[in-house]
Amino acid sequence: MYAQEKNDERIDIDFRNQKVSDIVLSVAKMCGKSVSLDDTVAGIASFHFEDKSFDVAIRRFCDANHIFINVVDDIYYLTKIRFEEKPEGYLIDCENVPVEPFLRELSRFTHTTIMNDPLPNVPVTVREDSAGVEDVLRLVMLRLTGYSLDREGEGFFIGKNSSRGGSGRGEDFRIELKDSLYTLTLRKGSLAAVMDALFKKAGNEYSLLLKNSVMLENLYYSDKDFDSLLRLILEQASCDYAVNSEIYYVFEVQKKDVLKKLKDTTAVRLVNINADAVMSLFPTDLNAGAFVKADKTTNTLYVTGSTGETAPILDFLSAIDVPVEDRYYRCFTLRNISVAAAVQLIPKSMLYGDITVIPDTMSFVTQVTKEREQMLLEYLALIDIRNESRPVRLRYIKSDELMKFLPPSVHTENLSLTDDSTLIFFTGPEDVYQSFLKELDLMDKPKQQVCYQVLVIQRQRSHGLNSNSKITMSKLAGSENDRKGLDTMNWMATLGNLFSINFDIVSFLGIQFAALFNAELGEGRSHVLADTRLNGISGQTINFSNTSTFRYRDIVPDSNKGVYSSTTREISSGLVLSINGWVSGDDMITVDVNAQVSNQGTVNGSTTDTTNPPGTTEKKVSTNVRTESGTPIVISGLLQSDKEVTVKKVPLLGSIPLLGHLFRKEVESDSETEFVIYLVPFVEKPDNGKVNHDKRLRQYYEEYVAKEK
Repeated sequence: MYAQEKNDERIDIDFRNQKVSDIVLSVAKMCGKSVSLDDTVAGIASFHFEDKSFDVAIRRFCDANHIFINVVDDIYYLTKIRFEEKPEGYLIDCENVPVEPFLRELSRFTHTTIMNDPLPNVPVTVREDSAGVEDVLRLVMLRLTGYSLDREGEGFFIGKNSSRGGSGRGEDFRIELKDSLYTLTLRKGSLAAVMDALFKKAGNEYSLLLKNSVMLENLYYSDKDFDSLLRLILEQASCDYAVNSEIYYVFEVQKKDVLKKLKDTTAVRLVNINADAVMSLFPTDLNAGAFVKADKTTNTLYVTGSTGETAPILDFLSAIDVPVEDRYYRCFTLRNISVAAAVQLIPKSMLYGDITVIPDTMSFVTQVTKEREQMLLEYLALIDIRNESRPVRLRYIKSDELMKFLPPSVHTENLSLTDDSTLIFFTGPEDVYQSFLKELDLMDKPKQQVCYQVLVIQRQRSHGLNSNSKITMSKLAGSENDRKGLDTMNWMATLGNLFSINFDIVSFLGIQFAALFNAELGEGRSHVLADTRLNGISGQTINFSNTSTFRYRDIVPDSNKGVYSSTTREISSGLVLSINGWVSGDDMITVDVNAQVSNQGTVNGSTTDTTNPPGTTEKKVSTNVRTESGTPIVISGLLQSDKEVTVKKVPLLGSIPLLGHLFRKEVESDSETEFVIYLVPFVEKPDNGKVNHDKRLRQYYEEYVAKEK
């Protein structure tokens, strides 16, 4: 191969005895073009390119080597087969294409299943204007010596004659299958090989029970079904077959086998007597158990044997299967229960024979006498009852919850569900229905709602509250109205910082706590982390969180490749609160509280502008308490001490070894904080609404201040 790229961008390249696929791909790579070749593009070629463009060059090369081009989205698709579908068949044009790629492309284009044994690497040339798939395959078969074409359902199979026909030396036969009919062409072959080929093609299982090998010659049968062809072949080999559990057993025919063919089976449908009763009536000398089988479902006896063996048994059955004078057939009709259910409930002693069910009705027919008829009518009147169904509407619970926890008065058979989860139907006696309604009235109650007032504060522990402190107010000179106005203003100033807090601090924690907490808020020594009202169903867990998320980039070096990769990670810190309250019958509330406070801190006591990831500290507390509705619960002890060393440095200069200490400064700081959770659970009632702040404040003033004055 010789290639040259000229200044005028012409393609100048020479190939000598190179693979066709290599030639195309080399030119495409040189010109920066996308090319797709299927596996039909094969062979050796010599070609000289001297063209101005890739399109002209590749088309000249393909025309010279009988290759077809299809360009889609600037991609050149090359194949050595041209397919076109016509009303009367397919147009196919190919030259020197390997046979297996040709068969794959033919199967893909025509949507036809084509399977084959491994085929020789021979090229095929097909030029058809309007041919069917089978016609094309028969042309291909001319290039495949020792192979045969078989039709398998809607598809085709190309296989070696040795694998699809005879396997021994000197054997020559072929079995073809078309439209479920078999054709056998046999000059010479062993019975074993013919059986193997026939049963493989039919997909059946067989067992060859022969001691000696049998050779067959000159058999030609066309368009036979499987059983007919099998019997014709076995006749030539003096053999026969029997089918047991869908397995064909092939065996030699002997005298005893001939006798077996003389046996016959007779079905005797009994009319007047029951099949079970007949089996006990046979005389011992008839040995009926060896020849008779009873079908209780259809009241039929099957008698198998030779004529001499079965004749006495058939005569005996004819003698005893006679009608009784007082018996007759009677039709019974049910109103409420199904015939199948009634048949299972009727005692066998009431019946003379089998029951015949009339299709698509609620009636059946059986043989009776006058006495048995009256007995059946009375018995059916007892069982053919249907309790009235009553609708029951659920108010607060769903039907699946009721079925899961049934009251003791009913069973699942008494209740029927509907697609409406609030509607069920009760079927049963009246007394059970009334008991069910009473028990349901106790169960079908609304679940109690529990409300939680939550206040979480963060304060400096060194500045704790002094519970002995008191709030005092001095009297002012002036008129009574003026003093009331000033007192109110002073009172509002005392609790002014609590206006924005929903938590009723004064009612739940006292006026002294409220005044001191108001002062701490004003001085910045306390902060409100959470002030919320949560509602839930009794027994339901409520989760509350007030967190902050810090995201940072985690740099991971790869020592093998010398590159770095990064991943964004998250660290959350703050308050996470989980509450589960259960209301007992006396309105006491049992509360499980799990609290966790985390804080983003330092790593090894220091923080720098390159610290990654930042450290975190966590405090957890769990408690379980039983309290009255409206009684506050205080969870404290969530202490957190932090020591931080902050490094401040001049960019670049602060990172210089040794000398960088002159441009860095470390700052140490200590902090100690306490987190306190105030939780007030109470049973939700209609009057638990919010109270106006001003109204509540004046109420406090009248209660705590005005009385003292």
